[in-house]
Amino acid sequence: MRPVRRLAITLLLLVSTGCSSHAAPPRAPEGTWQGQLAWRGTSLECSVRFRSDGDSLRAWFNSPDLLLLGMPLDSVRFKQGRIRFKTIDDHPIAFEGTVTGDLITGTVRIGAVPGVVESGAGGDRPRFTLRRTVVLPPPYALERVTFRSDSVELGGTVYLPEARPHTLPGVVILQGSSANLRDAYHFYADHFARTGFAVLVFDKRGHGESGGDYGAATYEDLAADAAAAVARLRSEPHVASGRVGLWGLSQGAFIAPMVARRVDSLAFVVAVSPPGMVVGLTSAYQDSVRLVAAGFGGADANAAATLDRRILAWLGSGQNRAELAAELDRVGETPWRRASSLPRYLPGGAKLESWYWRGRTLDPLPSWRALRVPALVVAGEADELLPGPASAAAIEKALVEGGNADHQVKVYPDANHVLRTLPLVAGGAWDWPRAAPGYLDLVTRWMTAHARPKP
Repeated sequence: MRPVRRLAITLLLLVSTGCSSHAAPPRAPEGTWQGQLAWRGTSLECSVRFRSDGDSLRAWFNSPDLLLLGMPLDSVRFKQGRIRFKTIDDHPIAFEGTVTGDLITGTVRIGAVPGVVESGAGGDRPRFTLRRTVVLPPPYALERVTFRSDSVELGGTVYLPEARPHTLPGVVILQGSSANLRDAYHFYADHFARTGFAVLVFDKRGHGESGGDYGAATYEDLAADAAAAVARLRSEPHVASGRVGLWGLSQGAFIAPMVARRVDSLAFVVAVSPPGMVVGLTSAYQDSVRLVAAGFGGADANAAATLDRRILAWLGSGQNRAELAAELDRVGETPWRRASSLPRYLPGGAKLESWYWRGRTLDPLPSWRALRVPALVVAGEADELLPGPASAAAIEKALVEGGNADHQVKVYPDANHVLRTLPLVAGGAWDWPRAAPGYLDLVTRWMTAHARPKP
């Protein structure tokens, strides 16, 4: 065959096959990719689940060490083999990497995080490596449910391990004030279900699939919602109604003993980071910590805390509203006020009676003195939202005074409000803010022991 003819045939084949010599464009990652984050001689196990949603890509982050499962990621972008995504929180972590076959590699941008990463810690970035993996289905069924709390319909999910009728222990998860959707507690629901518990977690009123108005609710309303959730979980045919307890974090831990007053034969209460003082005093503590962490001086932090205490006094007495409103207006445009939780204006009407305002005047200790249910109280020594050791000590004293014969109180060093350790607080070598050592094991063992069938 002559050379010119061979060249013509080659060109004809290329055209007829759509120029097949060009590589196909890389496809967006799908499914679960598991691996590690590595920085400063440490590594953190994690995984990311990707799912195409029309023309967009969605992703969720998992890390048992960080007590996270199914945390939605933001700004997920994939183009020409490059992938980007970031976490959704006050201190977002941004991932940038390359997809090559079944492997994703790249770096992470982390800004300053109080107690975790110091300011100006750029330079050497953490690296991540994720490999596509096959994930087995969980050993439990998921059932979406609705139930009523007085006139409000609430939506939730029941996690049901396989069992014979009336044999499963159960636990209702009560959320903190800033987490309103059931998915925010997927890690704990999954963990307890794998341990053998039937679990119910629900959207707070006014959020997700739940009706009502969270902003107008009182603490008694929230306790009634939780009691209705206990009743709904007990109605499951495979759940032993006398072996159902509560696990609550922060606000959920605060209302847990209030729920126990409404529910007969509750098996246990686990309270993680509960306040042990009048709720309004924790606002003063939070603003003190928040302003110092934001770089403001002690005078500004003290001014914010003083105004928090004045708001508490006004809520209790109703006096000196005009003077307090004028002072809030005076500091309204100062940088430190905008960094605090202080309001611009004082509330009125129905809003004033809500958990967020009138609820600040509540003292949790009488509820703990009245509690006869077995109780585990867990706190962090470096809690940024309330004084953990002092709160734990006050609650333990109330339990003893009330004659509670079955309780345990544990304070974890260097742990924050959600019981993750803060590396810079500990003063040792840097590490990721992992779950406090022994915390999850203690809670699981304690719940299991107190949910056993009664002789």
